[in-house]
Amino acid sequence: MILPMLKEAWISIKSNKLRSSLTILGIVIGVCAVVLIVAVGQAVQNEINSKLETLGGNMMIVTPGASTKGGVRRHGIISTLTIGDAEAIKQLRNVTEVAPAVASNVQVVNGSKNWNTTIVGSNLDYINLGDWEIIEGTEFVQRDIETGIPYILIGHTVRKELFEEDENPIGQDIRIRNTPFTVIGVLKERGSGITGEDQDDIIIAPLKVVKTRIMRNRFPNQIRVILLTVDERENMVFVEKRITKLLRERHKIRDDKEKDFSITNITEIANKISSVGFMLSVLLAVIASISLVVGSIGIMNMMLVSVTERTREIGIRKAVGAPNKSIMLQFLLEAILISFIGSLIGMVLGIGLSQIGGAIVNKPVPISVLTIFISIGVAIMVGIASGFFPALKATRLDPIEALRYQ
Repeated sequence: MILPMLKEAWISIKSNKLRSSLTILGIVIGVCAVVLIVAVGQAVQNEINSKLETLGGNMMIVTPGASTKGGVRRHGIISTLTIGDAEAIKQLRNVTEVAPAVASNVQVVNGSKNWNTTIVGSNLDYINLGDWEIIEGTEFVQRDIETGIPYILIGHTVRKELFEEDENPIGQDIRIRNTPFTVIGVLKERGSGITGEDQDDIIIAPLKVVKTRIMRNRFPNQIRVILLTVDERENMVFVEKRITKLLRERHKIRDDKEKDFSITNITEIANKISSVGFMLSVLLAVIASISLVVGSIGIMNMMLVSVTERTREIGIRKAVGAPNKSIMLQFLLEAILISFIGSLIGMVLGIGLSQIGGAIVNKPVPISVLTIFISIGVAIMVGIASGFFPALKATRLDPIEALRYQ
C-alpha cells in the first residue's frame, strides 16, 4: 500500500517540477545550514579542547597579589611568592608536581641573527606538567637545575629564527644578554595557544640560571608564579583550601585580612570555556534552524495549493469509497518525500562544504553520525508537520462539492 502511494507522490512532485524544486530548495538550505554549523561548532569545540589539554590536567596556578608594607597596599611592585612557598606546597597531600617559575622577555643572538622571545626559568616538573615534548637533543637532568648550568631548550619558532633549516642547533651556543647558553634540546611544535599566542616562541632554562644571569634581581628567592598539578580532579577544591591556609601562615596574613596571592583553577576555567563553546554551537544551530521553519512553510504552502488543484481528484476518490486515512496518508507521504529529498541533498551539501572549509584552513572537521540521524529525523518531522494541515483539509472535503469543483 505504501509503495504505490510513494510512486503516486513522486509523480505528483514531478508534474510540478519548478514549484517542487523551489520548495525542496528551502529545505536544502535549512538542512545544509544546520549540518554546516553543527560540524563547524564541533570542530571549534575540538580545537578548544586540544588547546586546553596543552595547559595540563588538574592544574592550578598560584600568582602573587598585592603586598603590604608599612600599612600600605602595594600592587605589582614586589612578588610575594618564594621558592620556599613552592617547596612547602610540594609537601602537601594530593599535590603531584610543583614548578616555581620566572619569565622574562629577552633578545637572543646567534651570529648575525637575533630574535625577541620569552625565556622561562623553572624545574623538571615544569616540563612534565606543561607536557613539553623534546624532539631533538635531550632534556635537563636534576643536576642542571640544582647547579644552574646555562643549558636551554628552544621552541620551534626560536629555532626557525636563529638557525638555518638544515642546521643542527644541538650543542650550539646562543647569547642572551651577553651570556652564552648552550642549546641541548628542541621542543616539539605546538602552534598557537588558546588565546592565540605562539607557544613555540619560548626558551626554557633552569630557574637558578635565569634568576642569576638574566634577571639579576636583589631578591634571589622570589618567583613570579607557581604551577602545580593535583592527583585527582575531585581533590582540586581541597588542595586549593590547603594552599590558601599554608600561604597565609607562611606570609603571616590573618584570616580577616586580604591575601597577597591568587589561586587559579585551570580545570574550572577549561570547563567554563568548553561549556561556553558548546552553548555557542547550540545557539548557532538554533538560529540556522529558522531557515528550516521557512522551508517547512514552503512545503505547507505547496501542499495546500496541491490540495486545491486536486479537489476533484479527492472527490472522485471519496466517491468510490477511499477512506479518509488513505487520503491523508497520500498527502503526508508527498510532504515527507519532498522534505526527505531536500534533507538528503542539504546533508550531503553541508558535509561537503564543511570538509572543503576544513581543508582550506587545514583543520579537521568531524563528520558526525548524529548529524546524519538528525537530518533524517528533521526530514520526517518537517514533512509530517508541514503536510498534516493540508492532508487534514483534504480529508474534510465534501465529496459532492469536490466533484463539482472546476
